[in-house]
Amino acid sequence: MPSVQRAHDEYKKSGVPVIAVSIDGDGEKSVKPFLAEHKSYTLPVPLDPDMGVARAVGVRVAPWTIIVDRSGNVVAGGYGKIDLQSPEFRNYVKALAAKPPG
Repeated sequence: MPSVQRAHDEYKKSGVPVIAVSIDGDGEKSVKPFLAEHKSYTLPVPLDPDMGVARAVGVRVAPWTIIVDRSGNVVAGGYGKIDLQSPEFRNYVKALAAKPPG
């Protein structure tokens, strides 16, 4: 989660949102205390306890990363640890952010 927070901090400057969606079955009951304990996490953490949104975009296990373009299309994704600070990922996001919606 620290790398996701760093990505959120970095990419928000260029208008690219980074969020962490919780698919924890207990929803707010589990997430709220975690975020209260880790006050350094300021990124949005919407809840998806029934995994309705997760299933709709193809997520089956955690951790899963998806990239959504400006038009709302899932354009990339994958399971496991992803280095959100790698030059390759940064260049990918930069190129995606430069494309106009549509």
